[in-house]
Amino acid sequence: MTGPARVLIVEDDEVFSRYMVDALSRAPDIAVAGTAADLADGLAMLAVRPDLVLLDLGLPDGSALPIIEALRAQNPKARVLVITVFEDRASVLKTLRAGADGYLLKDTGPDKLIECVRATLGGETPVSPRAAGHLLSLLREDEPSVAAPASPLSAREQQLLELIAQGLSRKEAARVMGISPYTVAEYIQGIYRKLSVRSRGAAVREGIHSGLISGSRPAGE
Repeated sequence: MTGPARVLIVEDDEVFSRYMVDALSRAPDIAVAGTAADLADGLAMLAVRPDLVLLDLGLPDGSALPIIEALRAQNPKARVLVITVFEDRASVLKTLRAGADGYLLKDTGPDKLIECVRATLGGETPVSPRAAGHLLSLLREDEPSVAAPASPLSAREQQLLELIAQGLSRKEAARVMGISPYTVAEYIQGIYRKLSVRSRGAAVREGIHSGLISGSRPAGE
């Protein structure tokens, strides 16, 4: 990518939209390419070809999920970072399945917002802790009572996928697992290959859909 990353903000709350614009303006590697306040304008503003869309879920003229679908069709390499007040399990799961690359709540501070935008642009999947907690709770409740098929992932790969689903960065996951970031990168490539995906968000979605990750941390290999 040459020049600052182009970010489109889709948010109907004018005060919060300005808050995000002001926060991102502090980052020299990020440029706000435009703002939209509803679904119709958000769809139209995809014409600016953003590298990332910072997206509120609840818009006055409908759900924001069609923006994710339209962005994927127009520019598959672009990223979507949802920032919303909805932290319920249904909203989190539905949004990730729709193709979002990250899920933040609106109590995210300006420095953390910049960090998460950069992480999402870099291929990571930031998720606010409370949203991640609901997601993992849902996974625990939905564990099948019958024996599940053998996982294609190793125990360490499953552990890493759990940490990614919780929103940890590569460096944070490396510290938790007691390994180097280089080894984490190798595990990530193994996960991509085994799950036939190309991004962390897609790996998390496939892990959830296939029942490969749960709320309990797997034991080491």
